Formats: sequence, structure tokens, C-alpha cells
Amino acid sequence: MNIPEKCDVAIIGGGPAGSTAATMLAQKGYDVVLFDKVQHPRYQVGESLIPHFWKFCETTGVDKKIDEEDFIVKSGGTIIWDGIIRQVAFKDFGYKRPALHIERDRFDYILLEYAKESGARVFENVMVREAHIDDDVNRRSLTYRINEDQSIGNISCRYVIDGSGQNALISKQLGIREIDPEFRFMSVWGYFKDSKYFALDGKAYPASKIREMPPTTLVTSTQGWGWSWHIPLRETTSVGLILPKDEMMSVKHSDEALEEYFLRKCKEIPYLNQLLESADYEGNFHGMRDYSYRPKRLEGPGYFLCGDAAAFIDPIFSEGCLLAFYSAFLASWAIDRSLKNPSSEKESRKVFASQFASKYEVGHALALPRYKWSSEISDFARDSMKFTSLAEQELMHVVSKVTTRNQNFQDLIQDKKNLMITSDKFHVLEELVI
Repeated sequence: MNIPEKCDVAIIGGGPAGSTAATMLAQKGYDVVLFDKVQHPRYQVGESLIPHFWKFCETTGVDKKIDEEDFIVKSGGTIIWDGIIRQVAFKDFGYKRPALHIERDRFDYILLEYAKESGARVFENVMVREAHIDDDVNRRSLTYRINEDQSIGNISCRYVIDGSGQNALISKQLGIREIDPEFRFMSVWGYFKDSKYFALDGKAYPASKIREMPPTTLVTSTQGWGWSWHIPLRETTSVGLILPKDEMMSVKHSDEALEEYFLRKCKEIPYLNQLLESADYEGNFHGMRDYSYRPKRLEGPGYFLCGDAAAFIDPIFSEGCLLAFYSAFLASWAIDRSLKNPSSEKESRKVFASQFASKYEVGHALALPRYKWSSEISDFARDSMKFTSLAEQELMHVVSKVTTRNQNFQDLIQDKKNLMITSDKFHVLEELVI
């Protein structure tokens, strides 16, 4: 493994944020080295992507590779919230390219391989142990360990991008990561074979019809702020629960194992239980607690936090990958600008932080009931809305209304000059047919 001693930009992590930043910077001619602690493709939970993601992939050119993979096309969403059934169709918003249901191991692998093709030097099975960041020097460095022989090495660089996901190496190292007290949830999930699914006509179809009748993502409210997901993939269906703190604690203090609880709830949640009635549980059970967090700062001299290494929100509206792509674009822009004009570094970092924070706060407001704005955060979020396309604004407006989490978004758009909403583009159904 011929790891160089220095480079322009060192990137920690090969997820969507790290791979996209590596691609963009390598395409601009910079010497980029990316480390990932495991070999791709590696496991990640099955996920739903809304159409916004294509604009990032089109910019780098990786969209053609994603098209070739032939992921499942998602036609929209079926949301059952407090007993009310609503459906949202992405075609109603004028999108020219579809939403997708993706296996993240394959999706991330495509992005990482494309970074290699673009000129980034990628080293897998290499664990970054520490980032050496000093305000008083122009070069930074990473200490890493090669998994195969446990040897230790060091690489110096001019900039570091932390895309290490929920490991959040730099924010943990600097002590700047904070668990979001308003999102004390736990997520549990597993996979089912041959599950039925709902299409946009409000009817259930067998898994064998998934290419003929594109599926919707099913989201169902449960206890308190809790909810469940049902995401049909190419071979299996990803099913998960988000448990609020009270529910999480009751399970912890019971005699029921967490996986047993998960399977019991899958049999109790209306409509979800009918979709899974004849499906086979394949296991691959996972859980994650206190998964929402944010850092006290998003950047510093010589480094940027991107994607989940920076912050993570309740994934109810599929914002995770979008924030990863967005932060990668911002970091790449800031680094390119700073390397071309070193005197602009502080200003570039400030722009990165303010833009990323504003995007995060919009997502946070959409996901959290009864969100309390500070004046600074409110200004961040409203500024972000001014630069958001009408299609995205309308979709945010709709998703805020299909759950009980809409007051935050209404507060955000109280100045009507910030938003041009024409109608509520969702359909209310009396029942779903199985």
C-alpha cells in the first residue's frame, strides 16, 4: 500500500460526502487522498432518495453511473399520520428525474469508484486515528493505521475534510460534538423478503411487480413523535422504527429483547403489518441510539466537517444524503477558493459554515415538532429558503403538512416574500387497498 507522505487535501471517509468532495477537488486538479476504514462495498441501511440529489450527481458526472445501476424508482410517498392517509407524487412537482430506493452499499461504492476515476487516490482498510490541526501552521496531518499489518503512518496536507460519518472523528477529538437534546431517539431496523408495497394508486402490489408499478415509501406515525418506514429495494424491503426516548426506556426496562420488540411492532402497526403478513423476515437487525447531534462549529483553520461527521437529523424526510452532498460541494468550493487565494480562507470558511448551518436548520425545523427558533437560526434558515428552487420549496411545504410537524415550516415562511406556494400537492385517501 503506497500511501504518499503529503497531498493537497486529505479526506476521512468514503461515504457520499467524502467521495463527492474527493471527486470535485480531483476534477479541479488537486492532489486528493481519501481514507476509509473498511473495504467497499460496505453495509449501510437501505435508504430513500428524493429527486433533489440528482443535481449534485449531474455536476460531477456520476449520475450516468447511478443510472446504469438501475436502482428501484420511487414514485412518491404514502404517509399515514395520526390515522390520516396522504400520498405525494413527485411528478406533481415537475422533476425530470426520479426519486430512488437505494442499497447504500452499492450507491456509496459507485460514488467512491467514481472518485478514483476522477483522480483521487483512495486507500481502503486504513483507519484514521487522529487529525493534527494547529491554528499556527499552514500544513495539517493525519495519523493512520493500516488494518492489514497494523502499521502506523502519517500524511501531511493543506486541508482536511472529515466525512467519517457518525464516527465524527474531528468533532469528537476536539470535544465539539453535542447530542441534540430535542432528538433523543433510537432507530431499529431489519429486512424482509417478498413484502408487498403501496403504489400511487393506493393499492398494494406483490414484490414481483415493483418494476411495473413503482413503489412509494411508506411512513407511519407511532407512539408520540415515533414513526416507521417501509422502503422496497431490489431484493428485500428495509423496515425500521424510530423510537422516542420514553418508548426506548420502556423497552430497555422490559424483559423483551430489542429485536423481539421490533418484530412485534411490525405486526401491530396498521397497514405495515398487512404488507409484511406473507413476507419472510431475513434479519440483519440493527439499532442506533442518540443518533441526532450537531457540532459547536463546522469548520476551523484547515478543516471542514461534512455530512454525518458534522450533524445528523431525524431522517423522516430523507435529508441525510442531501446534506452530505451539499456540504461536500461547499467544502470543495471553500478549499478551491482558499488554495487559489490564501487570504480568502477565513471568509470562505465563514461562507461554508453559514450556508451549511442554514440548510441544516431548515431540515431540523421540518423534522422536529414545536421547534424553537433563535433569531440567528431563523435568519440562517430564511436566507437558505431564498436560494432554494420553487420545486424544492413546494415539496418542503407539502411534507411539512402531511405530518403534525408543520408549524415550524409555517413560522419559517411567515414572510411570504421568501416562498411562493401555490397549492397543497398531496392527496388524502379514505383507505389503502391490500
